[in-house]
Amino acid sequence: PSPLPTTLFARPPRAMGSAASIEGESSLPSVADVRSAHFEDDFRKKIRRHEEVLSKEREQCEVVGYQATAYYAQPLMQGKLDRCLGCLDDVKASYCADQQRRQGYSEVHVEPLASGGGISSVCMLNDRATMACASDEGPIWIYNWRDGEVVCKFRDQNPNGPDWGGGNREVCKVRRMATASLDNRLLVSGDEHGYVSVWDLHGPDLAVEARLHEKACSGLQVDHSRQSFVTTGEDCYVILYDLAQEQVRDRAVPAPLACGSGIPNTCLELGGDRFRNLILVGGADGKLRLWDAAEKVKHSHTVNIGAVTPTQCLLSPNGWQMLVTASLGDSAFCGTRPERGGLYVYDIRKLAQGGSSGALMAKFTSGSANSVDTAQASRVSSLRSRSSVGGMARGSMMSSASRMMQGLGIGALDVVHVEDEGTNLALCLMDNVIKAFDLGNGQEVEETTHQAFKGTAAWEVDITAQSQNEWVSPCALAAADRYVVVGTTAPSLTVWRRPTRSSAYGHVDYKRPPQQPMELRATCMPLALNSDTMPDEVLLADPALRPGETLANVQAALEADRRRDAGVPTQRPSKGGLHSLREEDRVDDIQLGQSASSAWQPVKEIVAA
Repeated sequence: PSPLPTTLFARPPRAMGSAASIEGESSLPSVADVRSAHFEDDFRKKIRRHEEVLSKEREQCEVVGYQATAYYAQPLMQGKLDRCLGCLDDVKASYCADQQRRQGYSEVHVEPLASGGGISSVCMLNDRATMACASDEGPIWIYNWRDGEVVCKFRDQNPNGPDWGGGNREVCKVRRMATASLDNRLLVSGDEHGYVSVWDLHGPDLAVEARLHEKACSGLQVDHSRQSFVTTGEDCYVILYDLAQEQVRDRAVPAPLACGSGIPNTCLELGGDRFRNLILVGGADGKLRLWDAAEKVKHSHTVNIGAVTPTQCLLSPNGWQMLVTASLGDSAFCGTRPERGGLYVYDIRKLAQGGSSGALMAKFTSGSANSVDTAQASRVSSLRSRSSVGGMARGSMMSSASRMMQGLGIGALDVVHVEDEGTNLALCLMDNVIKAFDLGNGQEVEETTHQAFKGTAAWEVDITAQSQNEWVSPCALAAADRYVVVGTTAPSLTVWRRPTRSSAYGHVDYKRPPQQPMELRATCMPLALNSDTMPDEVLLADPALRPGETLANVQAALEADRRRDAGVPTQRPSKGGLHSLREEDRVDDIQLGQSASSAWQPVKEIVAA
């Protein structure tokens, strides 16, 4: 007999009924609606929380002096949004406020200072609280001293950071930094190997990078109106780079056997809005060379400063005063007896016309003719031995003697321009102290032959007076409004504020005590996460910064609190530890333990029953 068809016993493939559902759809459609509503509520809750945090930060940022909507502040804002414990910001702010009431300034410890070493360059961004700092070991980090937090860190061979150098490049020090856009989103840096990098601080990410110089990049200035920047280096080249087209627009070098041939350049400045095609370049032979970039970059004329080494050029905001700082000269390039250097004020209108006579307006010399203080003299032998062993630094044409004298701090190393109640001041890093020089009211005078005069400092402040380490010296300077930022070789970063002298204080007959020229507001110290990454100089300067010291002290204090509370220590410190118990402490602990044990005896009997 033929087999029975299986279709008689098979269930219909698409049976319809009240309990049946259409194929591919859930039997409970309400689950999808509930899940969708849950996602919408969660998203709406997060949006509401983010708006509350951002609105609070906007109000606080306007008070403390930085912008929450700036591109370089976005990593900081993102970290606050992702943080679950928002009370940490309040605790940190309260702790800093307590420090200011107790000692007059706040002290914060950050990790980049411990791993990166001393500060080589500081660049203020578009507010009074955020700055870009470059360390001697190579990394660049954005720091907000109002919040006491490192916004971001890059150029440090971090595998999780921006792709820089393929992860195999040798880390070297950044010489110069400048903002490349009006909104301060782009930051340009030039290092000792001649690489010029453009960083996007919104990420941060590496936008453009090129090796423009064979030697160290010693000068960098940005022309925002032309969307370009100009660099110079110790290879004697002057290069114009177009940011929009990402290519070199023009480059020039002194002709063989001509003025400046074989002389490394040390600083650079542009002529400003009045002299848009003027480029001023300082050489290691103590001369200031002027280049014309109208059509092709070509050498115009040369101004002799003296037997010094120019370190910085700065155009005053009035547009006609040029500030030039110089340190102790190098006889290998100058050919004569070196001078100590100082601050030189030139009339750029006279310089642009091609005449150097009568262009020097004022000269503020460094120290006396034959005076070197005891701290500098004690460092000469050590630096000389270090330079004789190392010779010339890699990627540098500067002689060992020149770099040794720059390490001593003889002469002027850096300068910034500030305004103080209608008076223009030049704050100069000279002879390891901050000196202020009066430049007048800044009003433009007629183009006449100036009679150069030798002036003295209006006031000076010793930044390292509180330091017990004689090797600590200031090495970087920046200013924004009434705040001055100083980087030292400790390493440390200090923020100072210039007080307002004309503000009302007390009643009319009250005689206000004399104020200090600058008041310390914040100090940033190194925090080591690993003792191998901390320089030996830092540990010698402050042994308490060694990793584990603070943790051991906290654990010892916690153990003491437990003994006072319960009478029985829960954990004994090791005999070789930092805080070993004395013999009388052990006797007291045994007596307290016996009394506590006898007090709990009835409870133990009840539990046993």
